[in-house]
Amino acid sequence: MRTNPFRTLQGKFTIYLSVLIVATMYSLAYWNIKREKNLLQDAVVREGKALVESFAIACTNTMLYEEVGLVEEGGLLDNYISDLMQRKDLNIVYAMILNKKGQVVAHSSMTEVGNHYEDKNTVKAIASWDTLLQFPSDKLLDISTPLAISTKRWGTLRIGISLEDLQRKVSSFFLKYISYTSGIIFIAIMMITLLFSLITKPLKSIAKEMETISIEDKTPVPPKVRKDEIGILQKSFYRMLNRIKEDEKEKERTQRSLLFTEKMVAIGKLTSGVAHEINNPLGGILNCIYHFKKGIPTLERQKEYLDLMEDGIKRIQKTVTNLLEYARNPNLERSRTDIASLIEKPLSLLDYQIRGNRIGIRKEISQNLPPVVVDKGQMGQVFVNIFLNAIQAMEEGGELRIRAETSNDEIILTVSDTGKGIPENALPRIFDPFYTAKGEGKGTGLGLWISQGIVERHGGTIQIESEKGKGTTVRIHLPVN
Repeated sequence: MRTNPFRTLQGKFTIYLSVLIVATMYSLAYWNIKREKNLLQDAVVREGKALVESFAIACTNTMLYEEVGLVEEGGLLDNYISDLMQRKDLNIVYAMILNKKGQVVAHSSMTEVGNHYEDKNTVKAIASWDTLLQFPSDKLLDISTPLAISTKRWGTLRIGISLEDLQRKVSSFFLKYISYTSGIIFIAIMMITLLFSLITKPLKSIAKEMETISIEDKTPVPPKVRKDEIGILQKSFYRMLNRIKEDEKEKERTQRSLLFTEKMVAIGKLTSGVAHEINNPLGGILNCIYHFKKGIPTLERQKEYLDLMEDGIKRIQKTVTNLLEYARNPNLERSRTDIASLIEKPLSLLDYQIRGNRIGIRKEISQNLPPVVVDKGQMGQVFVNIFLNAIQAMEEGGELRIRAETSNDEIILTVSDTGKGIPENALPRIFDPFYTAKGEGKGTGLGLWISQGIVERHGGTIQIESEKGKGTTVRIHLPVN
């Protein structure tokens, strides 16, 4: 049996474990990349801060010497700025010295000397008495430190360090980590899939064996049992199979016993009915013979006795004929016929009784019904029995409704009457031989029994629904082909 691989336990577990591995590995990769970035950035900050603070000492001394007139103003500061820009270990993009008011005293770009800066970064740098780190953008680090001795301050030293190299290194780390992580994840998923296929292989083998084993087959010898959970499942399966086989044998024995009992009950019912239907007329015949033995009766009595004997013999003959009709399962002489003609002939045969009981006929027979291939004589006998039962149930008049329609390659014939109906407790036995709900002496109890046999030999079914005092409905299903 094919199953969706994503709905199997192997597929689900592989997906869940893969998602867990992917989430874990990429989280670790993100943490490592962030850690590397922080380490690189901390290194740049440490070097830049150390550089600024070391140059700040020289710049502070120079500005002190300039103030007392020991050195010429501006010369040494420009040299310090130039030395800063020459450093190769840091990617310095600018260096400057500002006075207390934010005016540029020295700058790596001579065009900036004399300008006055009032941006927020400059304001913060001038106001701070400690080395200050600022990030004007993602690609730039600004480090500033005061040029002061004790409470005396001459200005601020600022440098700008480019972070583009750091970001390129981080991007390189990112690509490497993603590549390595993706490779590890792929290998891990392949290994998980392989391991689970090895684990589930015995399960698939047991499932295949379950599909192929039949209850009728001899119980197979189990293969080498594994010493794990799969082995426990194997043992349980074969134990269950043996129990099922034992239960099936017990079931067969019980069914044979029940079938035998049902047959004996059916034979008992049949024997009882036949005995009843034959013994009564035989008793009458014996009584007539007894009178003949006593002496020659008058001609009138002779004729009366002979008529009674003839009636009894005909009744016995009819009972035996009906039994043979059902038991011998005669061959059907099939021919193509339409439903309307199959219904009209029995109605015409019973026309006198229909009119005598003041019964109205309502027919609902579709015009486009397909023909059926049936034995006209036997199916006619079925409808005669059904119509006759309906007529006898409507002794004080009523309506006989006949409907024919098609459904799912079947013709459904429905015959309903408005008679006195059948008691609920009699319905389960209505098709039993020699059983009649009409009362003693009003029927042989073989009509519906024989009708059921004829319908079933045609491949159809017959059903009866009834409610006491509300009429009876007989429904016959006949196959079109």
